[in-house]
Amino acid sequence: MLRALLSRVALPHSPFGSATTLFTQTRGIRFRKRMGRGYSHRMAMMKNMVTSLIEHERIKTGLTKAKELRRLADRMVTFAKRGDLHAHRRAARFIMTRASLTKLFTILRLRYKDRPGGYTRVLKTYPRLGDQAEMAFVELVDRPLLRTPWALPEQPQSVVPGRAGRSWRAAKRQMNEELR
Repeated sequence: MLRALLSRVALPHSPFGSATTLFTQTRGIRFRKRMGRGYSHRMAMMKNMVTSLIEHERIKTGLTKAKELRRLADRMVTFAKRGDLHAHRRAARFIMTRASLTKLFTILRLRYKDRPGGYTRVLKTYPRLGDQAEMAFVELVDRPLLRTPWALPEQPQSVVPGRAGRSWRAAKRQMNEELR
């Protein structure tokens, strides 16, 4: 509140000829949502999440965190595409492990060299079972699939995958058919 008020205060006499304002430049990362945490906790959480995203190339998290993570991860890939020393140092402030930083500046840099932007994808998924929080997958686009998923033949899809998912329902159905 105080910062917003002070940013509109004009200095009466400016050597540049026009009135300049105080506190106009924002330092650090400006988050769009607070996520119930202080700035340092949010920053530490985002650093860990962007490191995990680069390491695993797909992570599952809350929807709000996923949308914030997308902005930071796209920025890291842009630094990797630039590839100079300053970009390397700026990315190293957010990437927590050397292995992830090396992967970013070698593998991911070559993968996205012709792509103009949009390096991550947010996929909404089912709500978390405990508190019904909105969940989402954050993944890097154009990532190689390690295994191709397939649907089991002649089995209905479950409404909520997870604990009460397809395998449990299929086993229960087989048990009921044996009892008949």
